[in-house]
Amino acid sequence: MIRALVSAVLLCGPALGQEPLQRYRDEWTVMATVLDVSVYRTDATTAAADLQAAHAEIAALDRRMSLYRADSELVALNASDHGAPVSLSEPMAEVLSAAREFTQLSGGAFDITVMPLVDVWGFYHVSRASVPEARLIESARTRVGPGMWSLVGNSVVLKSGARFDLGGIAKGFAVDRALASLRARGVTAALVNLGGTIGVLGARPDAQPWAIGIDHPRTQKLMGRIKLWRGAVATSGDNDRYFEINGVRYAHIIDPRTGQPVRNIASLTVIAPTATAADALSTAAFVLGPEQGLALLRAYPGAGGVAVTSTAVTRTENRDQAFEVELE
Repeated sequence: MIRALVSAVLLCGPALGQEPLQRYRDEWTVMATVLDVSVYRTDATTAAADLQAAHAEIAALDRRMSLYRADSELVALNASDHGAPVSLSEPMAEVLSAAREFTQLSGGAFDITVMPLVDVWGFYHVSRASVPEARLIESARTRVGPGMWSLVGNSVVLKSGARFDLGGIAKGFAVDRALASLRARGVTAALVNLGGTIGVLGARPDAQPWAIGIDHPRTQKLMGRIKLWRGAVATSGDNDRYFEINGVRYAHIIDPRTGQPVRNIASLTVIAPTATAADALSTAAFVLGPEQGLALLRAYPGAGGVAVTSTAVTRTENRDQAFEVELE
């Protein structure tokens, strides 16, 4: 898990004749997690409108991309007449296009058609999760893969049995859209934290980097921090939704290529130029494992990462002035 390490109030020395910038923040429950937004403004009234605009942007996307809202665009899409083109909203078309790119980039390690596998393992209701029979896993695998859907413009076609789960990319996409809305409103410095997927806008007014803490996935204690000048951070881990049988941990992140929960890695934190990339790459790299996952990040422009296993903490080298990783 990652968390923003930001002081409660930060004042920036004003230029001659200007009011000082001050931090304003608010939080809400949305996308089944906590949204925490901070903006730096000279007055509370403008800041309050900024914060509400960021929240409204993410709430609107939740109404489109949630699997847990009966009225969402995603639920309707998954229930549509498979084989027929379905018209998409602009945000849905954009997020599906991005998902397709990360599927190709990761060789299928990231795959939004993984829903049948997550469902057969029971991870949508963890209290009922269990190891399924091999035949059920194999049946679900026949409905998973990049060949199960096609995107043409603002329309998508799903093959029979295919269903989307945008849990590996929607939060990052929402963070990017919220930051874009703040930028359009004239905000020059902001931080958006959606359940640990964090994106920043501009530089902090005190010229210091944004500080993002990295918690150890087992102890939940701070194991390091990321100094972030620009971009976004996201983490995938096995400590969120999981169950244990005979000392074996089965976590909710499924390798779509095998149908099995990912093993031998506890968490993977990604720094990337956008929150969409950080979110999707954290899932892809987690599925690939520490060695191949970090290799994927090295190949992605402006990205880096930290992988945690039961025996080691490894990271990519720092090749970008956008961030710096400090491990304790």
